[in-house]
Amino acid sequence: MKVLGIDSALGACSVAVWDKTVLSREHEVMTRGHVEKLVPMIQGVVTVAGIGYDQLELIAVSIGPGSFTGLRAGLAAARGLGLALNIPVHGVTTLEAVATSAARLHPTKPSDVILVALETKRSDIYVQTFDNQGIAQGEPSAELPTAVADLIVDGMHICGDAADRILTKLDSDQRKNVNLLGDVERPDAGEIAEIAARRIRNPVPAEPLYIHPPAAKIPEAAGRLRP
Repeated sequence: MKVLGIDSALGACSVAVWDKTVLSREHEVMTRGHVEKLVPMIQGVVTVAGIGYDQLELIAVSIGPGSFTGLRAGLAAARGLGLALNIPVHGVTTLEAVATSAARLHPTKPSDVILVALETKRSDIYVQTFDNQGIAQGEPSAELPTAVADLIVDGMHICGDAADRILTKLDSDQRKNVNLLGDVERPDAGEIAEIAARRIRNPVPAEPLYIHPPAAKIPEAAGRLRP
């Protein structure tokens, strides 16, 4: 199954074509400009993969949590392509994508727990726990680093671009007994594509997952000039 994976939910833009393995991938860390970068990146990975758009069978896109603008950019591109190609569009959360990368890159014991911590650009962070296979063990939430530090257990694996913010709240003994996976920081489009392909018969809808309400608000009088 040929799958196009898309992520623009956080501090990077990532696109990949997957078919049992990653055929092509492009990943660029960026804080803004996702809208302008995304479509050229999609065209690039499809060309490098040596396929036509008509050969794609599924589009997988990150659904959050993440930034409002980044999520909308990725979802709009995915839905537009899905509609044009008449193929399904399925969702993958940013947290599960990072957890799956951690489980793949760092083999662990069955009893091990992976904690994913992602930046919100606020005082809190997005967090969720997973087992050693990247299967969610709780619901995603936004928590202050001090609150997350209280949940740390010995042997826990911590990853994500906000992991350092948790480590600063741990005492020296706690820091010795956790494993920081510093090479797993952000979602990867190849991982997103593979996750969606694996659960093709039990998909997650491509709808945005918001933990924080959007920062932009409709002005009073719905933007109309006041009399």
